[in-house]
Amino acid sequence: MKTPTIVLLALLSVVAAGCAARQAEMAAASAPTANMVGAWTGSAGTGGVFVPVTLTLTQNGTAVKGTISVGGRPDYSGDVTGSVQGELLKLALQNTTLAELRVKQDTITGEPFPGLPLNLRRSR
Repeated sequence: MKTPTIVLLALLSVVAAGCAARQAEMAAASAPTANMVGAWTGSAGTGGVFVPVTLTLTQNGTAVKGTISVGGRPDYSGDVTGSVQGELLKLALQNTTLAELRVKQDTITGEPFPGLPLNLRRSR
């Protein structure tokens, strides 16, 4: 009798966590469109291994374009195009779509490439 109850509670916990994550994503998407114009610098990496990253963007409405440079990774560097919806930024290189990034004022965070967390700040 206890096993079905535990399984049910576990399933309800998973559903509740999924709903909370979805609500946070919807709130970020419905926020006012972020201003992406400028030069962004920072790093990407994990486990004590970080590479410099620069991103320069222009914006026309929700459309963005520019260039990204990931130190030592020419396959992750080049011209980018994309869009911004609220605080969510979607970018793509010519042959690669980057994972969705989050913009909060002068900070961009996310994991554009598997296993490569990114943290950028707008240069002033």
